[in-house]
Formats: sequence, C-alpha cells, structure tokens
Amino acid sequence: MKQSFFNRLLHLFNTHPQLGKRMVGLGAKALWELWQRMTEAEQAERLRQAQRPGRKRQAGGGRKKDVAVLGRLLVTLIYLRQHWTLQAIAVTLGCAEATVWNYIHEMLPQIREHLPTSLLEQWQQECPSVERAELEQCLAELPEGALLVDSWEQGIPRPTDNQEQEEYYSGKQKEHTRKNQAIVLPKGADLIDVVLGEQGLRSDSKLFEQTQDELPNHLSFIGDRAYVGRRNTTTPYKKPLKGELTQGQKEFNRYVIQKRAFVEQVIRVIKIFWIAKEEFRMRSRMYETAIGCVCGLVRLRVQYV
Repeated sequence: MKQSFFNRLLHLFNTHPQLGKRMVGLGAKALWELWQRMTEAEQAERLRQAQRPGRKRQAGGGRKKDVAVLGRLLVTLIYLRQHWTLQAIAVTLGCAEATVWNYIHEMLPQIREHLPTSLLEQWQQECPSVERAELEQCLAELPEGALLVDSWEQGIPRPTDNQEQEEYYSGKQKEHTRKNQAIVLPKGADLIDVVLGEQGLRSDSKLFEQTQDELPNHLSFIGDRAYVGRRNTTTPYKKPLKGELTQGQKEFNRYVIQKRAFVEQVIRVIKIFWIAKEEFRMRSRMYETAIGCVCGLVRLRVQYV
C-alpha cells in the first residue's frame, strides 16, 4: 500500500487543518485523541495475547500488519465521512478491495467500543450495574432546561422479504428506510440518548413514547408536531383547519423553533458523515455499528469545537 497518500493527508492537517477536517470529519486534536485511544487498545490486546496461558507462538511472531493503527483509522474515517466505494478507496491507496474491507470491518467495532453514542451509554459503560435511582440522579445534574428530541430517516436497499418490505417502508419518505432518534441537551452540547435502526414504518411519536418509558418521569422535552400528545413534551401549535393562529401562538411557535434548532444542528453534523445520509450500502447487521460510530465521532468532534 502506498504510504504517500497518508503522508499527504497528514501534511494537509498541518498546512490546512480545515481541509483535513473536511476530509475525515475530525479536527487534528480530535483525531490525535482517537488515535491514542486506538493505539493503547491495540497494545493492550497484544499484551493480553502474549500472556495468554498455553500460548506456543513466541512474542512478536505471526504476520505483521502492513499499515499502522493511524493508517487503518484514516481509511475507516474516510469511508464514514466520504462514503466512497471500496473500489474508489482501494484505487486511491493502491491496494486490494479486500484489504480496505478488512480495515473497515476491523476498526468499526473498536471505534464503537471506545466512543459511546450518547451520555446514557457512556454512564452504562462506566457503571454497568447502574440502577434507575442512580440514573435519575445523574440526569438531575444535567443543565437546566427541556431536552430536545427529533428523528431522521435513512434510505436502505429494498428488502427481499415481503414482510420486511412492509416493516421498513416509510409512507413519509416513499421508500424503505431505517429511523433514528436523537435526544440532546438544550444547547446541543451533547447527545443524551440515541435510538438507531428502527423500522421506517414506526411513527416518531410511538418511538419516543417507548424511549420516555425508559427515562425518568420528571424530564421535559421540546419537539416538533410529530410529538403532540407525548408526556411532558412542548410542541408548536398547529394551524387550525380554515383558521389562523393568534399572534401569541405564532410567537410561541417561533420560540419552540428557536429551541429546536440545536437538535437539528446536531443531526446535520451527523449527516456530514455521508454514510449516515446516503442510502446505506453495508449489510443490515452493520447498521447500528456504523451509525453508532458516527454518533460517537460527532460527540468527540463537538468537544473540540
């Protein structure tokens, strides 16, 4: 594999940081932090394998990887950010498509493990046995204000099974989709909870109702008209049939729209990674892993804004 491509990409980060960020979706500092995490994890795995009881191969034996952690990480980030085909990446790097496939499928689970998709998942990883009372205490320490909720749909190839076709067909989008939901802080500073890969047939309201059942009752939310009737949820007024909204209702709707803008901005940043915007080409079992990686990368990206 040609190392000149990686050298040019790293040189781009040094000379034109914004162009480098547009290429892989992360700034230099965020990329450095992720690289260090992945390197430490690989070193720990090598040490674990070397100390495995009954190991017969000498330390350092076996086939060596032809590309270091940073190179494999950059290949995966380019795939997530640009959503190039494996052929396009392979031609750019001067390697086989199978090599690119191996790098992506090796790094995606590792990124998913080290970058939680949301604050709730991060708490659960840090304390797997967290109880509901402890969860409510953690949520009570969040900044004051209503949480923001919204969802988005992503197109998928038409399923071959007739039942799956019905379950994943979205009447709103007029295509087969997967539905995702994001709950963010009032200023959009972090993702509180994320639901990924639901059937396109499910309504936003029903999906949010299920999420509310798993969260403390005291939390309040702001959403669009799709969430009318949901508990503790503020939504805009709907224009009555053959009628007009009052001036006070119009001002209230403007207030709600201004608040909701932050969750729409977070979803926009998620869709900067084209794998979360274009039709999903990987196998369906990889959907939550790939889009979960994107959410984790967005959380890391926001820390360095």
